Amino acid sequence: MRLIVLMALVCAPLCLSRHFKRCEVAKIFRAKGLDGFGGHSLGNYVCMAFWETKWKSHKVRSADVGKDYGIFQINSYKWCDDGTRGGKNLCKVNCADLLNDDLVASINCLKIIVEQDGLKAWDTWTNYCDGRKMTRWVKGCDLVKDS
Repeated sequence: MRLIVLMALVCAPLCLSRHFKRCEVAKIFRAKGLDGFGGHSLGNYVCMAFWETKWKSHKVRSADVGKDYGIFQINSYKWCDDGTRGGKNLCKVNCADLLNDDLVASINCLKIIVEQDGLKAWDTWTNYCDGRKMTRWVKGCDLVKDS
């Protein structure tokens, strides 16, 4: 019985986590206005989210200060509220909202971060996406252009 409870506790975060596919996030990000946002093509956002979480919406990770939340790993000290002492909550959002599968809170907060600090706020973007060919991240995703 203890083994079953232990397995359930280990599995719970994995079972609750949503793991998006590449074209799925590309379509969501495009629908939410990220294509061209901040002067960056859609592929930049798809690339950065991949290197942050492999497109998992429920990822929470400890950071030097606070924790990083959601598909973009947004930090609780500066951007969201999880009770971190001295936190600024510049996105005016509860960190738990950044774990939602609809990605609305995450994308809204990302836009605030990009407006303030640019995509360079993410080391993963600088290390793995910046200056590289981004079309590969959206290739074959059937992203219909608006007329």
